Amino acid sequence: MEVLRTILFSLLALCLAAMAFLLGGFVAAKTKVEAVKRSVSSVPAAHREAAAGFVEAALASRFSGRSSEALGYLQEALRQDPAARGLDYQLGLTHLALGELDEAEAAAAASFARSDEVSNAQTLSAAVLLARAVAAGNVEASREAVLGRLAEARTADPLNPAAPYLMGEFYRALGEPEAAMEAYRKALQRVSESDGVIISTVKAGLSGLRLNLKPGSAPMPVPRVAGVTSPEHLFFAAADALLRGEQQEALGFLREARARVSDPVYKALLQDSFFQDYLPTGSTDLQPSAPQG
Repeated sequence: MEVLRTILFSLLALCLAAMAFLLGGFVAAKTKVEAVKRSVSSVPAAHREAAAGFVEAALASRFSGRSSEALGYLQEALRQDPAARGLDYQLGLTHLALGELDEAEAAAAASFARSDEVSNAQTLSAAVLLARAVAAGNVEASREAVLGRLAEARTADPLNPAAPYLMGEFYRALGEPEAAMEAYRKALQRVSESDGVIISTVKAGLSGLRLNLKPGSAPMPVPRVAGVTSPEHLFFAAADALLRGEQQEALGFLREARARVSDPVYKALLQDSFFQDYLPTGSTDLQPSAPQG
């Protein structure tokens, strides 16, 4: 079940991140949620573009587990474009990752009040309830509240994979593995695994890594469960290795990615300007060959 859960989480992250990217830019966040009116028309185009760059950097930070750093980028994006769609929801996700439950709860409420990302906001609220119950050591006491909030999330958007995934997390915390597995499977059915989602997500992350380049930084953590790493993390790890000048390390990650994605996806991503800039021109030893068998 743990392997299925981890693979599902990676696919879910791909889906949510790419959908936001394709909707015209990822959303930003701020530390304290305020009830303010946001006017898209009042934001200059240059500011919107700057915000998109900061949020791409936040995406790279979040994928590598640096939530505090991601929050800083999101706050800067907010200053550039406070009208971006999904601001409060993404703020809540970041605070939840940091264990800041009051801020996450306030962000979920603000998102719902603005009728913005309603299903996701309800799921985020349920996640906060679950986190509080886990901390208190009494998950069962939260059953009615968590499942009720998730029912509202499914009503708002029956196709949203976040709600059944969080339901799986609830049953897992409750110690009911069969119910958790069924919920994870339902979530997986709702996650888009299209090539376009992978390409969009990885391209956004590559841009963020380039913006986030810091000399002497430690290698990016590469999550593996039962020896499995999601494809997007392999491309990010390869990019991180290239930024650190570790070409052979990058080659290893790219060969592993080559065995995990289709030819069109792999070729499309190697044509990204990031790899074109950092892979030596005309080099053959850094172009991973097709997988055997």
